[in-house]
Amino acid sequence: MSENSVLNLAPPLLERVSTVPLLDHEECWRRLPQVVSGGQPPLPSWVRAVCHALPRTAAAMLPLDFAHRVNSPLPPHMRGKLRWIIADLNRCDYSKAYAAADLVRAGAVESDLRSLSSDPSSWRDEEREPLEFIRQMTIAAPTIPDELFAKLRSRFGDQQVAAMVMLAAYGNFQDRLILGLNLPLEADGPFPPIDVRFEESAFQMAPYVPTDEKLPFSGQTGTGSVVSADPDWGAISYDELQSRLEHQRSRASRLPIPTWDEVKTRIPPAMAARPTRIVWNLVSAGYCPELAVPWITSTRTLWAESKPDRIFEESLFWIQTRSVECNYCMGHCEMLLGVAGLDPQEVADRTRRLAAADWSSFPPAEQRAYAYARKLSKTPWELTAADYRLLESDLGRDKAMATFWWLCRGLYMTRISDGFQLPLERENVFQSVPNTTSAPDEK
Repeated sequence: MSENSVLNLAPPLLERVSTVPLLDHEECWRRLPQVVSGGQPPLPSWVRAVCHALPRTAAAMLPLDFAHRVNSPLPPHMRGKLRWIIADLNRCDYSKAYAAADLVRAGAVESDLRSLSSDPSSWRDEEREPLEFIRQMTIAAPTIPDELFAKLRSRFGDQQVAAMVMLAAYGNFQDRLILGLNLPLEADGPFPPIDVRFEESAFQMAPYVPTDEKLPFSGQTGTGSVVSADPDWGAISYDELQSRLEHQRSRASRLPIPTWDEVKTRIPPAMAARPTRIVWNLVSAGYCPELAVPWITSTRTLWAESKPDRIFEESLFWIQTRSVECNYCMGHCEMLLGVAGLDPQEVADRTRRLAAADWSSFPPAEQRAYAYARKLSKTPWELTAADYRLLESDLGRDKAMATFWWLCRGLYMTRISDGFQLPLERENVFQSVPNTTSAPDEK
């Protein structure tokens, strides 16, 4: 079977008009960091879209994509099918085309592709459990039964089940990047995995120390509601959310949590320069460093390149954690708001207002950004060019792209937390570790 025979979605994908300008391949390579190996092949739309504002972050995304498509502990057929299911559920035709093309390159036949559907009744018996797991990871990650994870762990082993969690996280990140920017399929795409290596100094490997830079609308106050109300938003009270955080603190992880001494030998020296107590980091890098390291590199490079306002950033992430009901990450938002300079009462006040159905006490630009975060989290296929244009109008072109990337990142983080059901740490693990450095720790 030829690769082209599975790409019946190519014509409409080719005709899409990107929400942001796409650099041509030559200009994009000029902006990207210096290449050490791999040449300068044609680039996917998502690199050309991000590169204008965030060239270092765009470069870091290429090794991340290669890791999931080539270096994952999952067999090629399995990771291709799981990635297709994620894309189908997110209604992301671009990613479906890429997953199908990867399957063809791995030797898939027509019946393999016909068996893929978001309707579980069509799944083969031997694939039902991993496909059901990835389905729930995409649409309702907090509801996954412990018994299903235990079955997968027994059948596939710790490393492969961890790779399933991380693939679900990456797919939900990448699909939102594509959907939010309405990216077209490349004229000669889908491209095979791009194996390119950049000079290491281009990336932020060590933990990044945030600045105190503020938003353009910092200091403004609310002047009334400017966004449509979500009738379900206030259905979970602030007190109930706090109760859920306490329950998460008593949660047992689905995989044993590695120690720092075990993890530090599996990651690059720059990442191992300072110990971490963050369970999210220990589990991700402990079981699948080949997938965790390029992800951590990408997010740290984004922080270093964009220099975000941390209070605004964590408020946006809090909205996402509430949207998908991820208790572990919500608890981390509260910790990070404290690191950003809010005292416990200020953290409680801000998150209580975010939990309410009425956001009128926040500045109009913040309200619109929160509404965008909620939509991206719950129904990314409904995003429009006008939604993104409003974000650009409020934040400016470059900050809008950095904020958008950060929001896509949030749907990666929550999938990891809910897939492994990580226990929420009782102390603020983002505060500096004694006798190391005054910089806050980070995921």
